[in-house]
This record gives sequence, structure tokens and C-alpha cells, in this order.
Amino acid sequence: MKLSISQVATETGLSIKSIRHYESIGLIGSPPRDKNDYRFYPEEMVKQLHFIHKTKLAGFNLKECKALLLLCEDEHRSSADVKKIALQKIQEIELRIQQQQAIVNQLKKITEQCPGDDQANCSIIDAFSA
Repeated sequence: MKLSISQVATETGLSIKSIRHYESIGLIGSPPRDKNDYRFYPEEMVKQLHFIHKTKLAGFNLKECKALLLLCEDEHRSSADVKKIALQKIQEIELRIQQQQAIVNQLKKITEQCPGDDQANCSIIDAFSA
């Protein structure tokens, strides 16, 4: 199976720009070229791009995606190494959730204090102006 970059983009859900970026930063290798000098993506590269897309959707940054991809391709990997990366990501996401929940709670509090009528007096504006 040899796919063009647009076919790979469609199949993986990644944009052409993202695929080219991943190539430029070395996240994936450069695709081989066909006799007509067009780049094509063999099945193994398409699998790598699927993997990267799924790890990105799970919240991993590109550095973490690279580490996971390297572990994925390492037959002698330790599942403990993979689990460590995933557990770190869980902690990071949980912290962000807590921070976002604090923001929601604060917005609810100041919104409840706003009369929401035709008057100019507004606790929301007051909270942001203070």
C-alpha cells in the first residue's frame, strides 16, 4: 500500500500541514519517493501517523508522542516505562481539570451575584475590573 500525503491525511485524520511538520521535526522519517519522484507513505508510516494522532487526541504533547512511538517500536520495551508516561499524563490532566473547575466555580459565583437586569451595575464587570 502506497499512499500520497493527501490520502494519508484523509485516512489518519491529520492535516497535510501536521504530517509535514512531523516529518520536519523528525517525529517520523522522510517518506520514500516513487519513480516519478513523488513521495509516498508505506503502511508502516501510516501506522506511525495513526499512533501519533491517537496519542495527540489522548492529550500527549509531541515530545511525549515521540517517546511513546519509540517505545511502541521497541520490541524490548518495558511496559513500566509506558505506564510511567501514561500515569504522568493522568496527573497532568487531573491538575488541569482541577484548575478549570476552580475557574468555573469562580465564574458561577460572580455570575450569581450579577442582577442581570437593565442596570449598568454588574458584579461580573466589577470582578474583572478590580
